Amino acid sequence: MPPKRKRAEADSAVEGSTTRSGKKSSRTTREKNGAADVTENAGASNAAVTEPQPKKTRAKGKTNTAVTRGTKAAPRACAIDDEPLNSTTCQQQRDDELVMPKQASSTVLTRVEYTQRGAQALFKSFADDDNPDVIGPGGVEKLCTEAGIPLEGAQPLLLAWQFKAQEMAKISRSEWLQGAEALRISSLPVLAIALKELDDLVVHDKEPITVPSPVKKRGGLDSQELYNKTHYSQYAANRKAAFTELYQFCFTLAKPPHSRNLDIETATALWSVLLAPRYPIITELAEFLNENGSYKGANKDIWNMVHEFCQTIIDGELSDYEADGAWPTMLDDFAGWKKDRKAHSTDDTPR
Repeated sequence: MPPKRKRAEADSAVEGSTTRSGKKSSRTTREKNGAADVTENAGASNAAVTEPQPKKTRAKGKTNTAVTRGTKAAPRACAIDDEPLNSTTCQQQRDDELVMPKQASSTVLTRVEYTQRGAQALFKSFADDDNPDVIGPGGVEKLCTEAGIPLEGAQPLLLAWQFKAQEMAKISRSEWLQGAEALRISSLPVLAIALKELDDLVVHDKEPITVPSPVKKRGGLDSQELYNKTHYSQYAANRKAAFTELYQFCFTLAKPPHSRNLDIETATALWSVLLAPRYPIITELAEFLNENGSYKGANKDIWNMVHEFCQTIIDGELSDYEADGAWPTMLDDFAGWKKDRKAHSTDDTPR
């Protein structure tokens, strides 16, 4: 009997050991499975975090492309003088905030519908803090910088010309709204393109671009152009007359009030911007005036005669210049200075 009890106890011990081993194995399996679940869940969590990144990047790319092409984006809250604007005006406001590169091209934009509220919003963003009815010199510089309009060229003068500004580097609210309505422009990128095209046509005397005919739409005529090119077409029909109009406007614009003259520094700068692209002789005239220093101002007669001089004198060496041709003394002195310099240059040439 005792041996049976021992075998039973031994069997019980084996069974217990087996059961405990099985439980331990089961716990180990559950722990492993749990770890695997955690690892899997962690991977899924990481994947959930990582996965939207490409979508976010793609969405950002689409937004940039849409804005560049001028298509509509989601509306945002905006207002003028606490008055809410519609989504179209907000979109134009966003377009106005874009910084366009220099030499903007009309091929990268689609037509943006002009609205008076859009023009008002654009004016307000550049108006002086102490005088909200005027865009002063600082605002004009900021406007040109953000639009990609070169400050060193003639385009700021073209801006003043098209908006009929009365003072240099200033645009009043009424001048802005009338000019924007005439051109049908309430977007900075479109304004930059309009000034670039006028610069090419009027100042650099390039061939005009083709203006498509208006297309008839319900409610009236519409155009596929970015802005109203009525003025552009008129200038293209007679580029010489258009340049003369701009040239005369700039004298009145730059002349101080109640004065008959431009100071010679201002006159020289304007000649370099307006005339030099067409007439290279102006570069030498500016050099002469800077070197001479005896001329203090230019009245309307000298202003006009310099333009006539550029149109009349064909030979860059001034061989066709006639000193007795009733030219101003300043131009007579310039012709003598240029001939003396040429003579000295010939004498210094090695033989």
